[in-house]
Amino acid sequence: MNMLDALNFVAAQAPLRCLLWLALFMILGVVVPFFMTRAWNQQHGLAVQSHPRELFQRGELGLAGLWLAIASIWNLQTSFFVPYVVAIGSVMLAFSGIMAGSVWIESHCRQSAGLGLNPKRAWRDSRNMLFLVVSMAAVTEILLDRYAKVVAQ
Repeated sequence: MNMLDALNFVAAQAPLRCLLWLALFMILGVVVPFFMTRAWNQQHGLAVQSHPRELFQRGELGLAGLWLAIASIWNLQTSFFVPYVVAIGSVMLAFSGIMAGSVWIESHCRQSAGLGLNPKRAWRDSRNMLFLVVSMAAVTEILLDRYAKVVAQ
């Protein structure tokens, strides 16, 4: 298999890989904790119906955004883009991931210190930051996919 065949194979698999990465991190960061909470409540005989807003009211969606940003940075670092494009994209993703993670950290610290925790604000901020990170990661993965197809031709 020569280099051109390898690039064609990578270009053909890139959209699927992009969707799998995004789905994996969304499932691990959002869906699994939600269903684990429901299973725990059922196992312990509690009639509490958890909703995503209640489960992630302390900013945990920001942590999921940080994980997603790290995965996108990893994919960007292993790409064939020129170094300054990789650096700019990595820095932008890192800043958005750090901002998303800081929502969770601030909420955790406020709760630990006994200061006023506003769950509505933490939910809103973490949800918005996760949307930002998911949008940036999706654009990054789409650009990586298109670049692989251009290089393969």
